Formats: sequence, C-alpha cells, structure tokens
Amino acid sequence: MNLSSIAIAAFLSSLSSATADTVLGERSTSEDRGIAALKLRGAQEKTAAGSGIEKGRQLKKKQKDACGPETENSCVATTNVRSPSTLVSCLNGTSSFMDTPVTIIEYPDPKGTDNPFYVNKTVSKLTFPQVDFDDFLEANFNAGLGGPRFPAGIFYAEGQEEVIMAVNCARAAGYKVSPRGRGHSYQGLSSMDGYLVIDLSLMCVPDNFTPTTQNEDHPWLLGGEQKVIGTIKSGSGCTNAVMLAYTAEHFPDDGIYLVGSCPSVGITGYATGGGQGDTTPWVGLGVDDVLSYDIVLYDGTNVTASEKEHSDLYWALRGGGSGFGVITSLTTAVVNAPKPLESSSSSSSRFTYVAQLYKQTQNEAKKFLERFQDFLVPNLPFDSKKYKDKIRNSSARFGGDGQFSTKENEYLAFTGIFLGSKDEAISTFEKAGLRDPDIFKESESVEFEFSSHADVQLFKICYQLGQSPSPSFWQSEWTSASYNVCEDLGIDPDEYCHTKFFYGSITTPVLLPNCDYNQVSFNLEDVKNVILPAIKAAAIKPQSWFNRPGSQKWAPGIPQTVWSLPGGLLVGRLDPDVLLDLANVGVEITHFAHGAPTVVARDETGYSNREEFILLSFAGGGEMEKYEEVASILINKAYGGDSSKLRGYINYVNPVGTTGGDWRTYYFGDNYERLSEIKAEYDVTNGFGNPVQVEPALSKKAKSGK
Repeated sequence: MNLSSIAIAAFLSSLSSATADTVLGERSTSEDRGIAALKLRGAQEKTAAGSGIEKGRQLKKKQKDACGPETENSCVATTNVRSPSTLVSCLNGTSSFMDTPVTIIEYPDPKGTDNPFYVNKTVSKLTFPQVDFDDFLEANFNAGLGGPRFPAGIFYAEGQEEVIMAVNCARAAGYKVSPRGRGHSYQGLSSMDGYLVIDLSLMCVPDNFTPTTQNEDHPWLLGGEQKVIGTIKSGSGCTNAVMLAYTAEHFPDDGIYLVGSCPSVGITGYATGGGQGDTTPWVGLGVDDVLSYDIVLYDGTNVTASEKEHSDLYWALRGGGSGFGVITSLTTAVVNAPKPLESSSSSSSRFTYVAQLYKQTQNEAKKFLERFQDFLVPNLPFDSKKYKDKIRNSSARFGGDGQFSTKENEYLAFTGIFLGSKDEAISTFEKAGLRDPDIFKESESVEFEFSSHADVQLFKICYQLGQSPSPSFWQSEWTSASYNVCEDLGIDPDEYCHTKFFYGSITTPVLLPNCDYNQVSFNLEDVKNVILPAIKAAAIKPQSWFNRPGSQKWAPGIPQTVWSLPGGLLVGRLDPDVLLDLANVGVEITHFAHGAPTVVARDETGYSNREEFILLSFAGGGEMEKYEEVASILINKAYGGDSSKLRGYINYVNPVGTTGGDWRTYYFGDNYERLSEIKAEYDVTNGFGNPVQVEPALSKKAKSGK
C-alpha cells in the first residue's frame, strides 16, 4: 500500500476547481461571411468608438436602447445591431492587427535537440474564423472539456488602452464581450459563441508588477499576529505559477500568495468566483485576498473597485464572478506565515508537505471522519474569539485535498501543506486524535520540510504531474510540457528524472522530475537544489509551456468518456453517519476551505458559501451516477428533502460521451438579488452576460432524495 494510490483522483479533482475569466451566456452563431474580403482589401474605416471614455466617469443607471447578439434582446431603431463589418473596421482599420503575430506558448530553445515538440505557438493578434480557421483554433484555446466554442473574433490585448478600444468596438458593433484570462474554464465560458473574446494573457508582465511592503500593522482575517506583509499589483492574465515564482523572489521568507492547484490556471477568474487553495484555511479565499480590481466597464469606462471606490462593484466582484467588465489588473495581499508554535523544538523550516492514509473498517472510518471534521471546523460559533484562537494554532495551518472512501482499493486520506515544521504538523495531528493508534495503525504518512511557501506548493504541483492519468491529459489540462519534462526544464534526465509508463504503456515513456517520493530515485535535496529552481525559472515566464495548457485544437484526442467532469458539491458540517454514508460511496475532496473563510460573514462579499468548507469533486467517466447518489444522501439525510440546499454545479455528458458544455448550477444564494442589482447598474447593456441561479439538474430519483 502506498500514498500514490490516491494521487490520480486528487489530481483530477484539483482540476475541476479551476476557473477562468468567464462570462455566462447562451450559444449563438456567427453570421459573418465578409471578414476575409474585408481583410484582403484592407478596411480603412475607423468607427467613432475610438480609444475610450474618460476614467472615472459615472455610468447611467439605465440604458434601454441597447441590444446584443441574442434574438430575445429587444432593440429600438437607434440601436447598433450586430455588424461584423463595423467590428472588423473598428478593431482592424488597417489590417495591422491581423498581420501582427503574438506568441502564446514558448518552449525551450530547440538548438541542439531534434524534439519536434519544441515549436513556439504563435497566432495573429486579431483572429477571425473566416480568415484563417487553423489560426483561429490555436488562438481560441480553451483548456476545458466543455465542447468547442466559436467566438466571433479573438483579440489579444497588450495594454489597458487596447482593452478599452476592444470593448468600445464590440459595443458599437452590437457584440457582447467575453474576457479571457487563461482559458481554463471547463464550461468554455471565457470563449463564448458569437462574442468578441478579449484575451488578457499578454498583459501578464512580471517586470511591470508593483510589489509593496507594509510598514505598518495590517491585521488579517484570523487576528492575533496574522497580518498583511505586502501586496502585489499584477496583470489580470497571469497564472498561479507566475505569482508563486514572483512571490518567491520578492517575499522569500514567510510571504504567502494564495494560489490553486494547477500551474496554468489564471488568477483573475479564481479571484472573482471564490478561489480555494492549499493555504486558504490560513489566508482566506481568493476573493478575500484581492484589495482592489482595475476594471473596464461596458461603456469603456475604466474604474478601480475597492473598499473605498465603487465599493458595491468591489463587493460583487468578490464572489459574483467576472461578468461585470474586463478586469485589467488586481492588487492582492501577501500574508505572513504563522510563527512557530511555542511547543515546537524543530528546525527553522516553516512549510511542510504532508500526506496521511488510514485504515478503513466502518468503525475506524467513522472515528476518523468525526475527528477530522472536528479538527477542520470545531463546533464553536464562527464569530467567536475562542473559535479563532483555536483554529489559528491548529487546523488553519493545514490545507489540501483528500479522499473519503471505504471502498476496496480506496482510502481515507488527505494530502496538503502544513504551515509549520514536520514536528509541529505531527504534534498538531496527534492533538486532534488523527494519529491515534486505534485508527492510524497499519497506515502511512510522509512529511517533507521546505523553506518557503512557493517551494512546498511547487513541489506538490511537480508531484501531481507524475500522478496524471496520461501525458495527453496533463498537456491539455495541466501544462504544455513535452514527454521529456526534464529537457523542458533544462535538468539532467539521467541524474534528476525517472521514466514513467502511463497505464502500463510500453510505447509512450515520459521523463519526469524526481518529485514522486514513491520512486527509488527520489532525493529531497535534489528536489530543493536542482528541480525546484528549474521549475521557478520556467514559472516566472508568463508564456512558458509551464504556464499554458494545450489548445482546444488538441482536445478531440482526449477520450472524453473517461475524462468528463460531472461537477462538484460544497458541504459544511455533517452528522458523522452522513459522512460515513458518503465515504461508503467514495468521494474525492478537491480542497478543504475551512479556517479563515468561515470567519468572514456571508454578506461581506458576493461569495455565499462560507460555511460549506469541503468541496466534493466528481472527475472521470461514469461519475454522474456517483454524483446523483451523493446528492441523494445529502438531500435525504442532511437537507431535510430540500434539493435547493445543494451547493455546487453539474455538467451533463451526452450518451455518446462528448460534453454538452452546459454547466447547469451556479449558486449565489442570498446574494443573488443584490448581485443582479449591481449587474444592472454597471453592465447597463448586458454586454458581459448575467450571473444566473438555477436549481441543480438532477434526476427525479436524486431530487426526491430516495
């Protein structure tokens, strides 16, 4: 028995929480048939949309003479009806943007290697499907499995003024806008059909970031000695990996910048829809950590949303999604790591990777589940000082993912990051009864210490790369690495890497860095001194293969019957018997979001699910049945037969195994009405789609709880 047995499921479930700069909307078709001709003759016309509206101008509360691409929108005679020629001439009056190449994925220097994979991916800055369909497919990259999307056009913006121009052009031509950070929306909502996609990935330029150091006390969510030690103002098209590497350079000792599990996920959708990660229990959700957003609204106005400016918009952006405009930059808090516990006599290492796996008889499973839940969220009022004091020195220091399963060949287990030394982690789990011999005998654990948050987080990412179900999967979803990841990183494959054959294949060997502690070649010092520095060097480059998944063009090669993503459910405290019922079905946990998020009031941000601190994930073929079985247990045994109390989302998969791209449940809870009002105020023409709230799409059996 070894801990790698839970890693594939944890890897898959970590991907299901990835989100991007997305908008919500319905399918429409592009009727443009004249763009190619316009390009050939070089349209000279420029519209009056121009370069924007003065910064800070207040929007009108209502604007009734507007319409978008959907037929149900009512228009009056003075309204701009959707016009392809107007869009093209406005965006591309001299055809220069269509003739301007931009590189979206960079690979290592191909000199000295015959690896055909090392070809940089370059597309046109402005792309239309009718002009060059292959170029459009590469530009229209979408990491998700939600089916192909076909926007009206794709524009790679390289500055705020270009964003303003693109928004104004879309409005003048009657098109809605689909902002895209990194294209990691499984629903494809950042590349909506018939919309103009404004891609922001080229606006991630680390040299232009603004780091600040806090000289005065800025207390943070959990109180005590927790505080903000700095901020980073970054472009909105950045990734988890870029921000980790940047934080390692500028806050190398105890700075924590919250990220998710996947290196290529964009930070902006993550920081508007919720945002869970391994350090969430200590620093809060992604929506908690953003101090301000710079955003271009639908009329071209550029505003800053913060506690002091446009505070209602700031409230909505923190959990209400990114359908309010195009976010061009955001300022995020860097929080200090906790100080060593008084009882600790360990080394100076303050970050530990931990993994624990348990026996699974029914009695032992119930004991573990009850103790683990009490460890994560003590049964105390969330707003009490006693609650904060208790979790600050215990469970808030741990975050990660896991598995609750008593099924054969599956386990009760958790993996993640502990903010403290190895000794502190073991002592903390012992006090919670999680290393009690009655439930922990014949079980396993590993603990590896690191000197920074960036190092331990990148180690976990590197480890999970090797637990992927297939190299084609992680190329499309995780990172655009080749089958020789060691060559990608520029490290000696003979000394620092191992060969892996995925699923018993003897024809597709992959060279992976030695981050898998189940391999005999694993050496922690090599990881710290060679592998992690190489990963950070790749991570800090925004267009690096490490920061990009594959394009939508590659997606058809993935067996979607196997890797479809049914969705996920958020749950709070449950009766131990209900937890055991769930474990008997077998569930994966993408993230534990206990701790800091629970001390923030539900109405303080647009994010409602403060008390739902466990994200159950369903990732893989055939899991729709499991989803409905779990939903039935929750409805029947925890929610009093009320299916509307389910929190989460679901993705339908049609009978032939291709995803329908229709994610049916978006939950905004009691915040929905206020979000809708703010949406109506700031997005006066419905230009970015609306947040929606629909009842979970369940079978009659699951819905009835029977």
